[in-house]
Amino acid sequence: MPLGDDWKLTLAAQYTDQDSAGDNLLRDADFSSRQWGGKAELGWKGALFTTGYTRASGGANMQNPWSGYPGFTSVQVEDFNRNGEGAWLMRASYAFESLKGLSLYALYVDGSDPDSPTEYAKDEYNLNAQWAIAEGALKGLMMRVRYSHVKQKDPLSSDLDDIRLLVYYDPPSL
Repeated sequence: MPLGDDWKLTLAAQYTDQDSAGDNLLRDADFSSRQWGGKAELGWKGALFTTGYTRASGGANMQNPWSGYPGFTSVQVEDFNRNGEGAWLMRASYAFESLKGLSLYALYVDGSDPDSPTEYAKDEYNLNAQWAIAEGALKGLMMRVRYSHVKQKDPLSSDLDDIRLLVYYDPPSL
């Protein structure tokens, strides 16, 4: 939805319903899980501000054995899709006009305690820098560095740091 010459608002909602079927080969038992979420994005020129929320319920964690989890709060390390877990996401990103192909973002996800008494709330912080070369001799080269810090709110304060360097190259047609 345009909100003037430079502003644009985007709203999205999602719902997932999972149930066991047949011989229960996925978990070897009956299960049922649900997840719903909402997201709002406000764009202004090269900046994008995002907030989102997801909530999982139904008696079991959401299942995704064959691919990635599609929830709005699924980020670099955590999916925030455990039974009873709610999560808020805040993200700010910027695509530079003066340095074509360079973009940055920072995000934070605040997760709540899931229903399981042996699992704890987690928060995740991400930083991402990406440069995609659109012209010249290196056209098709994209480099990205990603950093994530996960803080688990357990008695031992189990934290995790994850850094990734990704390089992609899609050579121009010869």
